[in-house]
Amino acid sequence: MDLKWTWFAGLLLARLCTAQTVSQTDLGSGVVSPQGPLDPARAEVSPHVVGEFHKPLPEEYIWTADDAAVVTRAKELSQIKRDDWKVEPHYFRSSFVVHEAPHAATVYIAGPRAARVYLNGKLAADLKCEGGHHMAFRAMSADVSNALRPGANTIAIEAVRGGGSHHHTNSLMTSWLNSGEVLAVKIVPGAVGVDLTALVTSGRGWKSAVGLTAGWERVGFDDSAWKAVVSLGSIEGSGDLFQWNADSGMYAWPGYLGESPYMANYRLQPLKTLRRADGVMLDFGRELSGRVVVEAAAQELRATVQYGESVGELLKAPYLGKVPLLAAAGGEVRGPKSAFRYALISFGGDATGAKVYAEGIYYPVRYAGSFESSDTRVNRIWEVSAYTAHLCMQDSIWDGIKRDRGRWIGDQEVIDRVVGDVFGEGRLVRDELDEDVGSGPVDDHVNGLPGYSAWWVVAEAEYLRRWGDVAEARRQKAHLLQVLARMEAELDTRGVYVAASGRKPFVDWAKDFSADSPEARRAVDFEYVLAYRDAAWLLRQLGDEGEAAKWTARADAMTVAAHRYLAEGDTFGDRWQTNAIAVLAGAVATPQQRDAVWTNVLSRTVNGRKSGDVITPYYGDYVLQAMAALGKRREALEWMRGYWGGMLDAGATSFWEAWDPAWGGDDAHAKLEADDKTGYNASLAHGWASGPAAWLMEEVLGVKALEPGFKQVQVRPELAGLAWAKGGVATPLGVVGVDVRAGRYIVTVPARMEAEVLLPPGRVKMDGAVVQGEPVEGGARQRLALDRAGRFVFEVDEAR
Repeated sequence: MDLKWTWFAGLLLARLCTAQTVSQTDLGSGVVSPQGPLDPARAEVSPHVVGEFHKPLPEEYIWTADDAAVVTRAKELSQIKRDDWKVEPHYFRSSFVVHEAPHAATVYIAGPRAARVYLNGKLAADLKCEGGHHMAFRAMSADVSNALRPGANTIAIEAVRGGGSHHHTNSLMTSWLNSGEVLAVKIVPGAVGVDLTALVTSGRGWKSAVGLTAGWERVGFDDSAWKAVVSLGSIEGSGDLFQWNADSGMYAWPGYLGESPYMANYRLQPLKTLRRADGVMLDFGRELSGRVVVEAAAQELRATVQYGESVGELLKAPYLGKVPLLAAAGGEVRGPKSAFRYALISFGGDATGAKVYAEGIYYPVRYAGSFESSDTRVNRIWEVSAYTAHLCMQDSIWDGIKRDRGRWIGDQEVIDRVVGDVFGEGRLVRDELDEDVGSGPVDDHVNGLPGYSAWWVVAEAEYLRRWGDVAEARRQKAHLLQVLARMEAELDTRGVYVAASGRKPFVDWAKDFSADSPEARRAVDFEYVLAYRDAAWLLRQLGDEGEAAKWTARADAMTVAAHRYLAEGDTFGDRWQTNAIAVLAGAVATPQQRDAVWTNVLSRTVNGRKSGDVITPYYGDYVLQAMAALGKRREALEWMRGYWGGMLDAGATSFWEAWDPAWGGDDAHAKLEADDKTGYNASLAHGWASGPAAWLMEEVLGVKALEPGFKQVQVRPELAGLAWAKGGVATPLGVVGVDVRAGRYIVTVPARMEAEVLLPPGRVKMDGAVVQGEPVEGGARQRLALDRAGRFVFEVDEAR
């Protein structure tokens, strides 16, 4: 390392270290203290809401009419990602007026892998996109200062389809963008990196054609026979354009934020810094969704940045690679959006006076619900679970904010419950459920996975239970029936799920559950039974008894078939996942089978674990729920301490896509098995791992809806071995508060809500007066009804 770099690294290190002390005044201006709460939503920070300071850019994503693969249906994942498919040139033209030729001008192109730009008939730029590292395309730029003239100007572009990065989504916009068949253009009257009002932008008025026509680039060429382009609208006009890392390469586009107007930003200084030979490593002290921002001083600034959710990923395999940054003198540059805790930044020249920080991106919602107990480890699990779900509340509810950054309904079913209990947030959930199936007829499984169609049905029913939004359920009824019909087509004449369509029966990343196998089919079969019963309940709420009866009968028939064809003795095989979902699917597991499932299978969570007992935190949530349904809440809490607590011991500040205790120790990230891969590709902020937050609120505090919209609520507190627990669960009518210690139960019921409180047997006093409860659960609990709002103190002389 030369002396100049040694001097600068020391200066930057000193600057970053001194920046850690943040005044209370700063905290009111969108700056979060690195020593503050894990979640910035819990800090006293005024959110910088995007819509209050930024308007979506006017330039649009355009393409040749009647040609895009996602419209013509000529698309397959294997084709879109190939470099030799649909690479014929496309031609675009437009005209614009320049009142005075600028001293400097830069053209920006995004979308294509290659573009030749002609201005006023002459070749002004010949651009090629580097691509790679999970970026389907990057913003490209070139100096065109000498190509413009006062008055009328003509721009003509030859473009080749960009690199594909397609993921299965029901959003046409997302699929289109990820197919690489888009073009965004603007010319800015300034040097590269300078953000000024553009002289021309791509939009609906442009013309396009496929196939070379002589003289197409000339000023006087007659393009009247060319078709008008199709447009996806403003490059910042829809959250669908920000999914699946589709826009990760747009970070170098001047003025680009890539955020919906309702999102908010905050500034976070690093908690620690480390000088290295290859740059300065920054540790922000927590996983965050956002980007690194570099502010230049009096000179142009060039740098590279790379991100990592772990140190191993940062230094060995950064997900987006090493990203070049260029900031104009006195300006700033944002790195690509992603999820990370660590960043490594190195500069290619004099960076005196530069500032570096993280810009967090978050949904500005406050914590309405809460949980606290006598066990600090359990409290930390709740906090990290809630933060993990909040990280996934982005432009929609996304899972895997580094790798996926998109909607997966199975994952969302877990996140949605946490979002409801903790934040009382319904708008993102409703919008996400709508977007999962799109606006037109449902012609495929949700996310292309049969099991995820089932989870969409379950999530729709849960949404109605929580929010009481009958209008939404009625609006989605046609889609519901279409999804159910598509699910039914996967069954054979016995009423058993057999993957008839050939679609992958994904259940979990664990062995035998992420590809077509007898074990995966059996688990999906039980997911179907759960979904059919929820569909029948939902349809009854809509007054359609005929359809409700049909799907109840289908669930009953599948239950009989499961006992005949899928049971193995008194259990459903030896796997946690399959037996857990059998319990949650109701009558699939008989009382005798439920006892055997616990004794022979699920008890291994806390005693006698086998080497093959591998599970993700996603399906681990259903194991927790099944254990509660079997009356094993104490054991479930013990397993939670060990399993999710193991991630905490490995350094987690948000919960992970995959985990097994055997993967602990040094560089645990390198050992994670997910997405049919091993290593750093796995996400360390995966909302499907956030289930413990909802479980603790629903099974320890014991708060659950009995009627849609929480018009009637059940409160069944159970300490499960804790000395005390307290908190509140957010509902549409307000927070239901619970404070439990041995023999004392305090319940707070908001207005317009009726409640039933299920307490242990024994002599009960309510607010000092003896009351008589009604025996329930075979005498294991007693029920007391509350028909008014208020704070109620119960004292129970528990029967011994």
